[in-house]
Amino acid sequence: MRCGYFRDGISACNKRDPGTGCAALEGINRGHAVLGTSPHCIATHPSDLAVALVAFDAVVHVIGPGGSRSIAINDFYMLPGDAPEREHPLGRGELIVAVDLPGM
Repeated sequence: MRCGYFRDGISACNKRDPGTGCAALEGINRGHAVLGTSPHCIATHPSDLAVALVAFDAVVHVIGPGGSRSIAINDFYMLPGDAPEREHPLGRGELIVAVDLPGM
């Protein structure tokens, strides 16, 4: 489930509207930030699958205008950092073509 502050459309949310702040930092936030936090965002991650992919050390394979590349799952799901609106490192025109689960 995505962060309630993201969904309500009224509260400050750097993920939804960069630069507005994060209402969850001082609000109700128990259970937030399973995959990491920053001073800019402590939102819950909306993916149930993300936890399993991290547990199995998944590798995401992408192809795009610049060719193909592989991204370790820990690098694919980006922590909020200074740009909480970015959830992944995919560039314009890149497409996921496969996911390997080497830890399975």
